[in-house]
Amino acid sequence: MKRHTTFRVLIVVLLALYPFVVFFGLKFLPPSFFGILLALVLLIRLGIIPASARAAALPAIAVLLIYAVTAAVLGSEQSLLYYPVIVSVLLLVLFAGSLRQEEPFLLRVVRASGMPISEHGPRYLWHLTGVWAVFFAFNGLVAAWTTTQSIETWTLYNGLISYLLAALLMTGEYLFRHYYKRKMSASGN
Repeated sequence: MKRHTTFRVLIVVLLALYPFVVFFGLKFLPPSFFGILLALVLLIRLGIIPASARAAALPAIAVLLIYAVTAAVLGSEQSLLYYPVIVSVLLLVLFAGSLRQEEPFLLRVVRASGMPISEHGPRYLWHLTGVWAVFFAFNGLVAAWTTTQSIETWTLYNGLISYLLAALLMTGEYLFRHYYKRKMSASGN
């Protein structure tokens, strides 16, 4: 069981390192190779997703597979640059789309994990889901802009800066959550 989890983490890390793999790999291999490689990694990712989550993940992975195969067929450097844009758009759709549902995405995640939820939790998680939707909209726009810049700029933003921004948002939310909980406790709400 532990080996399976380690393998899942490895695949996610490989997908996260995509900009660096493309940047350094293009010096030695043709662009089509990376489209094929991405398709293979995505197929492996689909295969190791727990059966209970596979149906939910299939549409996003299908979109990414179509992209990877298209990039492989086109065989151009430029065609490889849209992966971060597509991932941001898919996450934006997931987060923003869930705001119209009874339970926003992050509330479903917290409930599925079995963590206790305070009476203020659903509203807080609805707002947090919205914040992440805005982040993914911003990130997708910047990622799209980087496709018109140098490969170095594209790699720097999509392989490092975007992850630092996400980490900054997570850290800020963590700090704010503790402040918010204290405030709610102090006010007796």
